[in-house]
Amino acid sequence: MTFNTDAIVLKIVKTGESDRLITFLTRDRGVLKAFAKAAGRPKNKLHMSTNLFCYGHFTFYEGTKALQVRECELSETFFNLQNDISRLAAAQYFNELIIETAPVSGNAEEYMRLLLNSLYFLAQGKRDTRILKSVFELRLVSIIGYMPSLVACAECGKFESDPMYFNESTGELFCNECRKIGSTEYPLEVISAMRHIVYSDLNRLFTLKVSEANISKLNFATEKYLISKVQKNFNSLEFYKSL
Repeated sequence: MTFNTDAIVLKIVKTGESDRLITFLTRDRGVLKAFAKAAGRPKNKLHMSTNLFCYGHFTFYEGTKALQVRECELSETFFNLQNDISRLAAAQYFNELIIETAPVSGNAEEYMRLLLNSLYFLAQGKRDTRILKSVFELRLVSIIGYMPSLVACAECGKFESDPMYFNESTGELFCNECRKIGSTEYPLEVISAMRHIVYSDLNRLFTLKVSEANISKLNFATEKYLISKVQKNFNSLEFYKSL
């Protein structure tokens, strides 16, 4: 039995002399693994389309023992990621997050759109990688069901004060008067940026701008909140942060 779907290559493991075991994010079947026989050979028809970050329309064959890649109409390689080690590391981190959080069956449209757009802006090089990292982290954690409560102070309902306080474990927001132990102080610009990430339509999501003085604070908030919900350390994140 064969089926077709749009997919992005998330991870490659070499098996045997030239075979590849590939982890994909697919639009309508979530995360899946499939073998691409002889794809490691430069002359093989699957060699180019089964490289990391490649996106296209794939044909899969469901064998008795394992899923196999048969064909691909390649749409995008995101090759420019190779030109900047920091952007490449961020892209690898995004892929690792998707493998950890996306469904292993069923529709993954939101995950696909977020990853494709993030890879596009990373490869284009016209958006700050640090801001893209925070956008991906907070939007992803919202998609998987842990959207933080950023509309107003959890105690009094006040929309804004400067500073405000965010609890990176519970996702609750507090004004200056209602701040709780365990919450971290953030400038209003950071809270506004987080609101933009969580509540914006996708076509506005990547327009976010943050002053240089507050990017590191935004990074701290989104990363800490995501890790508190996913409860896993990521090697790709540690590599990205070491650069």
